[in-house]
Amino acid sequence: MSVSLKFMGLILLLLGTGLWVKGGYIYLKAELGQFLIDRAWQQGQDSGKTVKPWFWADTWPVARLMVPSQKISQIVLAGDSGQALAFGPGHTSASAQPGADGVVVISGHRDTHFRFLQFLQEDEQIILQNWEGQHTVYRVSSMQVVDEDVLIAANNNVKSLVLVTCWPFDSSAANSQHRFIVHAQAVE
Repeated sequence: MSVSLKFMGLILLLLGTGLWVKGGYIYLKAELGQFLIDRAWQQGQDSGKTVKPWFWADTWPVARLMVPSQKISQIVLAGDSGQALAFGPGHTSASAQPGADGVVVISGHRDTHFRFLQFLQEDEQIILQNWEGQHTVYRVSSMQVVDEDVLIAANNNVKSLVLVTCWPFDSSAANSQHRFIVHAQAVE
């Protein structure tokens, strides 16, 4: 075998190993992030104070989102910046606070935390636990695909929940022009 073939083999081996390590690092970071976010949620529930998951975090847990039929339980973070959404669903601060009257808007990535939205059906229950421990039960009323520029109308007299993610679900495109929106109404 020539020296150039050995060299090419070594380069390919190193590149493959580097990609494997990078991929493993991303998953390890995500798992560690979820552990720290869960711990911050529990510490906040115990102390009654907001607790950041790590000292440099620009977000903190504000709610727990549960979909019993799909065995989903996720901590919702404050804000919906790309940095917050990298670790979990994020509450849009311009929307109603979890548990309050009005429209609560929560966003998440289609390929991670909000992947389950594609399997939701009308009439399924979604439970949102706010910071004070109050549970609000919502029932899915509709789902739709809209252009990314469509604004969600806020009706502050109706207690409702809107979940938003990019669409289509199985796309490898980074910047989708469409959003998949789940509308749910509070069950009184």
